[in-house]
Amino acid sequence: MTAFTVFSFARRVLLLGTLLAACHSTYAANPLFTLKGETLDTRLPSEAEVRISVLGISPPEEARAVVDAYRQFQTDQNAAALTQLLQQQTTQGYVFTREATGYTIKYAWQSETPLDRRLVLLVTPGLKTRNPYLWKQRNDATAFSLLEVRWQGDEALVTSSTDYPIGLDLQGRLELLDDSAQKVFARVRDATPYYLQERS
Repeated sequence: MTAFTVFSFARRVLLLGTLLAACHSTYAANPLFTLKGETLDTRLPSEAEVRISVLGISPPEEARAVVDAYRQFQTDQNAAALTQLLQQQTTQGYVFTREATGYTIKYAWQSETPLDRRLVLLVTPGLKTRNPYLWKQRNDATAFSLLEVRWQGDEALVTSSTDYPIGLDLQGRLELLDDSAQKVFARVRDATPYYLQERS
């Protein structure tokens, strides 16, 4: 076997490995599920689209780190330190509106009990800050926002910390304190592609 043949074979192996890695990354980036609907908070009805793509749920150690950082933020109001910690966490999905850039989910947990089917997401930066002029009311809490998705049959209601205060549940997880959902940010439905539903 000549040196050229060995080099050619090694090059093919490298190219194949790169291709397989790219395919794996593409597959891994597919969302666990996607929710799509509309918000009533935009100035124009034509700008009302909302899409939530969830890639995963925060592992326990990352969830604890976010909760600890939030507790510290409550004490010192150091938004820069909290933002730095959030950026170090695994991205668990994205929230998209008609703004040019979406919001990154850095904390996520869900409950699947029959009486409490919900999903809680922390996004960064704060909701409605990508394009303040799109919204009826601006959001001055620019570091992050907490979203809570509660299912009611086939539909889910999305509330946010722009309207409700943040607290901790009995298990020490972040949640919105008012669960009456009188002020709803968005109404969404499952829009997960069929082939991804089959995968899950």
